[in-house]
Amino acid sequence: MRKAVYLGVIVLLLVSCKAQQKLVAIDTETNEVVLKKGQSCEIEFITNASTGYWWQWANENDVNIVISSGNRYESNAPKGMIGASSHRFWKFDAVEKGTQTLHFVYARDKIDQAIRTREVTITVK
Repeated sequence: MRKAVYLGVIVLLLVSCKAQQKLVAIDTETNEVVLKKGQSCEIEFITNASTGYWWQWANENDVNIVISSGNRYESNAPKGMIGASSHRFWKFDAVEKGTQTLHFVYARDKIDQAIRTREVTITVK
């Protein structure tokens, strides 16, 4: 009976550790990150929804080493405050080995009329 309890505790610990896998940080100076297959990273963008501009992944169809697994917004501004910036966190999961650069644009509807751009190079080993 004790062996079954110990085994159950070990299994729960292993599952818990897997579920709490940490995100790999992107080097903010070089905009580069190295991941292993199965690891994830988050790219942070500063945005302001009241301007009508938002960050868009411009070359999504050309990238095959990562997939987007979601995004979220965070704001420290008081609720209802107009014109305050917020942070968008875009999560990517490594799925194939290789090196590719993700291109992002800060634009309204037309990507070719971006007012800001950002490139992030991801290497998956």
